[in-house]
Amino acid sequence: MTKHGTMNPTKGILLDTALAMVKEDGIENFSARKLAERCGLTHQAPYRYFKNKDTLIEGMAEEVCNRLTVYVNRQMKRRSGEEAFLVLIEEMIRFLVKDPSYGLLFYSEHRTGPAGCRAGGRDQRFYARFRDTAQTHLMKCCVPEEEWEDTADAIYAILSGLIIRIINKAVIIDGALAPVVRIIIEDILHLKPKK
Repeated sequence: MTKHGTMNPTKGILLDTALAMVKEDGIENFSARKLAERCGLTHQAPYRYFKNKDTLIEGMAEEVCNRLTVYVNRQMKRRSGEEAFLVLIEEMIRFLVKDPSYGLLFYSEHRTGPAGCRAGGRDQRFYARFRDTAQTHLMKCCVPEEEWEDTADAIYAILSGLIIRIINKAVIIDGALAPVVRIIIEDILHLKPKK
């Protein structure tokens, strides 16, 4: 980023191309050398913007988190008449499962902590949105305030595990996501708003 908040165009091209390559060939086949070649740059060019392959992958994961945030915000606006927390969860799952490479980058072992986007300070934006929406929902469900953070963390961990299992095809959901989300939140976790 420059001092004015815009990304260097070459760095943006490298990130977009890297994400496309991971989508096409998988993270295990990704290399900075192949990225440079595909962008028509010298093999050292990516290292002007990224310290090493790990920081490049970290940059891709951050970009996925940014795209997830934009996508979820757009969907929540579009579906404003529905229960916000259920919409957020459904759309988070949909975004990360629709493109498995995004989901795998989001939960990559290159992350600096155990919970995907919650791992790094720069990624707090999405988790903050998740936490705030969860707390509003938990308040409607009459969960005591002192339990909000732990409950939101537990829900986030459950969702992260579910997303990874869907991506790895250990869990298959036929049909719509909304009923699955409602079952998890309302029936299994008993977090249904009180009337």
